[in-house]
Amino acid sequence: MHPIATPFRPARTDWAQAGLVATVLFALYAATAPRTVALEDDGLFVLASYYLGVAHPPGYPLFTLFGKLFTFLPFGSVAYRVHLLSALFGGLTCGVLWLCARTLVAGRLPAYLSAFALGLSPVFWSQAIIAEVYTLNTFFFVLLAFLVVRAAPLPGIAFLFGLSLTNHWPLMLLVAPAFAVLLWPRRLEILRRLPLLGGLAALGLLPYVWMVVNSWRWLPISYDGPLESLAEVWYVIRRAGYAHVDQSVSADWLDRVKFFRFLGAQLLIQFAVLGTLLAAAGFAVQRRFFGGRVALGLSVAFLMPTVVLLLLLGFDYDTVSKHTFHVYPLPAYAVMALWIGLGFAWLRQRYRVGRPHAIAAGIAVLALVMGVGSGFNLLASHDWGARYAQTLLRSLPKDAVLFVQGDVDLGPVAYFYLIEGWRPDVEIYHSGGKVLGNRLFHPLRTTEAAAQRTLRQFVEEKQAPIGFTMQSYGAYAHLDRWLYREIDKSVPYADRTAIDIPEVALRFFEESVASTHEPNAWVAYHQDELRRRYAVLLGQRMPHGEAPDARTSAHLAVLSSNFYGALGLAEGVMANNQRYSAGAVADLLGRAARLMPPDATKAHKARFLSLRGALRLDLGDKAGARSDFEAALEIWPSAENLAAKPLKDLLRSQRNEP
Repeated sequence: MHPIATPFRPARTDWAQAGLVATVLFALYAATAPRTVALEDDGLFVLASYYLGVAHPPGYPLFTLFGKLFTFLPFGSVAYRVHLLSALFGGLTCGVLWLCARTLVAGRLPAYLSAFALGLSPVFWSQAIIAEVYTLNTFFFVLLAFLVVRAAPLPGIAFLFGLSLTNHWPLMLLVAPAFAVLLWPRRLEILRRLPLLGGLAALGLLPYVWMVVNSWRWLPISYDGPLESLAEVWYVIRRAGYAHVDQSVSADWLDRVKFFRFLGAQLLIQFAVLGTLLAAAGFAVQRRFFGGRVALGLSVAFLMPTVVLLLLLGFDYDTVSKHTFHVYPLPAYAVMALWIGLGFAWLRQRYRVGRPHAIAAGIAVLALVMGVGSGFNLLASHDWGARYAQTLLRSLPKDAVLFVQGDVDLGPVAYFYLIEGWRPDVEIYHSGGKVLGNRLFHPLRTTEAAAQRTLRQFVEEKQAPIGFTMQSYGAYAHLDRWLYREIDKSVPYADRTAIDIPEVALRFFEESVASTHEPNAWVAYHQDELRRRYAVLLGQRMPHGEAPDARTSAHLAVLSSNFYGALGLAEGVMANNQRYSAGAVADLLGRAARLMPPDATKAHKARFLSLRGALRLDLGDKAGARSDFEAALEIWPSAENLAAKPLKDLLRSQRNEP
């Protein structure tokens, strides 16, 4: 059988088999989806769906509208219901991919291999079980590719392309050149009908109009608040607030080299090496079987969200940025899945492999892919964010006010507070005025100075206990409870800290932070940061010359065997009210240096150098201290860098020396 299909017209049995693929994978995703809120942007998308609110820029109105429909399902938690939306589009994507493979490659076996290879791959599976926009985005890409290859009517293609931009427009525009290549033979028809096609594409953008109008009413969840001017609408849709993330001030060519190496590893991992080799074979022979135009179109679709995107982005190479980037190439993985089907069919023809052996080989490939995908998705602690939020809410005093900031606390905490009804006695705010409808100021219309004045006035007037997660409020002393810091307005000294970690938080540390090995990179990152912060507190309150109790000793042993824990202990010991032992700090920093992971963030690497510089300065080694401080600022040129002030003081003192 020739690997290239003869002109394919889907029969009823083909639609049924594509539906079977979608159903099987949907069932898998539904069975493995978290039953509660997860990390990444899961909590925010669940909240936006439930309240018909506005998610983070560019707003994702189409996902929000679909998500709202799924909140009406009569079973499971609200979070699980919205997870099923991603599961549905994950299954549908693979069902359409089956049809696309049947269109391009002869035989049903290669189509099954392509569809299930994508569906079982680690990253696609991970996005099909939480409330995220990437399965919907990949669905649009595969559907449009299928329609374009099938020479479907242009009006429908134009409308669907416009509609796809209301989900994740950056990724869809990135693969648009591939559609241009595939549609090249119809260019004259497109030019002739351009007004109609442009109008239909614009019609597909209507969810954005709904989003803007909807933002004018009070919403419990609205990322940037009411959008009442064209400048505000454009700011949100073009994602201007993420410019500092997409283009980091500390990123350089070495970061890009590391990202390309990471991408190469991902191309091997996603299809368990053997599938990747089949894809390489398919890529090598695609021009012979698909023709130059289709082969070029698929190649462009592969390169744009991988190589080209890495050249456009300016990410620092670290564990968080890797996890952010690793979902972007999903359209490229769909193309790889098609190449897997072609490579499999070509090798089967070349070596005259019989049907029983071909089926066995296909099952073996899928078993390998599923094994890798299971390792990433079945062993991950998807409920970690829920446990964190529940612990944080339980530890709050009665009638407290809590300011949240960041993905790890805002989404999960707001989910349990607003939807599950946890702790109705407390008030939850976002310190930057974002996301939550009870904002103290409009984030797009308020200067930083005005926002700080408003926040200060609010804190002054509130009589209830006030806490901040992942940040501190500088006007007063505070009581550090590890998961949050409570303001102590009775002591007007910002640098005075008392430590009181509730028992519920200590149990959370022991069960969910201390020594877990988490395959989910987002969870692992936050566990590492919590280890460092807890270690700082232990170091600060360590009695000089006294042996700690058994529980504390166990915590110290765990922390000192981890880079983030050892780094935090060194920082805490140096900040201890009693005179610290330089030898003990040097030992901890030596441990941290040996344990430092290669993908540690530049902020953490700079913190290590800053602490070592401070130690050297205390020991009288000014040259060594200056070298460390300068290296810290070179690695991470941020105003938050701990090395900035001591380096400035050191340089000033050296200028005054003879």
